[in-house]
Amino acid sequence: MKAADPIRVAYVSHTGAVSGAEIVLMNIVRGLDRALYEPVAFCPLEGDLARRLEAEGVPCEALPEVQARFTWRPDRLWNAAVSITRATLALRRVLAQAKPDIVHANGVRAGIVASAASVASGRKVVWHVHDDLPRHFLSSLIRIAALLLRPARIVAVSNATAKAFRGPFAFKGTLCTIYNGVDLRRFPLKKANRMPMREALGESPGSFLICAVGQICARKGLLELIRAFGMARAQAPHMHLVIAGSVVFEHENEYLELLRQAAAAPEVAGRVHFAGPLKNVPELLQAADLLVLNSHEEPFGLVLIEAMSSGTPVLATRVGGIPEIVKDGDNGWLVDKADTAGLARKLLELAGNRKLLQKVARQAHDLTCPQFSLEIFLARLEDCYADLVSARERAVGRAQLVTPYQ
Repeated sequence: MKAADPIRVAYVSHTGAVSGAEIVLMNIVRGLDRALYEPVAFCPLEGDLARRLEAEGVPCEALPEVQARFTWRPDRLWNAAVSITRATLALRRVLAQAKPDIVHANGVRAGIVASAASVASGRKVVWHVHDDLPRHFLSSLIRIAALLLRPARIVAVSNATAKAFRGPFAFKGTLCTIYNGVDLRRFPLKKANRMPMREALGESPGSFLICAVGQICARKGLLELIRAFGMARAQAPHMHLVIAGSVVFEHENEYLELLRQAAAAPEVAGRVHFAGPLKNVPELLQAADLLVLNSHEEPFGLVLIEAMSSGTPVLATRVGGIPEIVKDGDNGWLVDKADTAGLARKLLELAGNRKLLQKVARQAHDLTCPQFSLEIFLARLEDCYADLVSARERAVGRAQLVTPYQ
């Protein structure tokens, strides 16, 4: 084999469901230069992820789902250990055939499995950390596992996420931040005529349309958003709220029912719209007057960049990596999490000041968005890959290939 052969990267996901972390993974494989990188993927076949990866020309091998969550229940901890062990053994077998130069684990659970499966193999493993580790004894165990398993790189999506992962430990030379990137071309700046989407939602030209886009789950603070919307709408009846997205994990269906009940309250009835999993999110962002991300925790917040690219101003909570993107009063606005009254006041203030909205949206589009482009994200990730694997290592590794990956 020649040293110029592409770097083979194995992408490992613990789940086949698609949410924020999996969207980032799709952006990676879609944007990689295939002349330089050869992606393969290992993930559960249940869910949309495998289908989407294969549609991008990425071969996908089945991997057992890793069912592990933060819990105190001994039975669930035991089930998590069994699930991790099963996935590790399966991944070890397929990696021995694929002989990747780099194993890119998309998340902490995938990272544990990938590193355990790569023990004594010499493979370079990257943990891509998309979630903030909570205060839990399992978080300490995860940090200890990272120290013992020694991944080559731990890539966090924000400085806040890096800090949460680090905890009291020092990951010298291995922990870094690479901000997520958005393909800004997919979210063009809104034009004067935004009526098609607004008409589809039953909105009049003079209404003030607020949208929330993303996974339907409790940590997104959607219930509090509906309550704040109800408080603000009492003084601004022209306000409407669209919630676009769907439940990704089955246990959140109960939360969706709570949202529907709140939306049926007399003060907001007929003014809160559930759009479901939209195929054309850019069109909704262009139609909206304001995007709200009312998360209780948020490692990054891709939708903030998507809205800014569309020319839609953003209002978000002061949590996680959000303040690394949104500067209050400059390119958007920040409120404290769980401050429903404060959120209502800000909604009311912004609904009555369209000139301010336009000014801040222009600042976000022109100055903030370029810092979070997909091109910058991929360039930094590729620098990370190149730093891990030299041309000489690739040539030696391929010469030892016995069974070709199919």
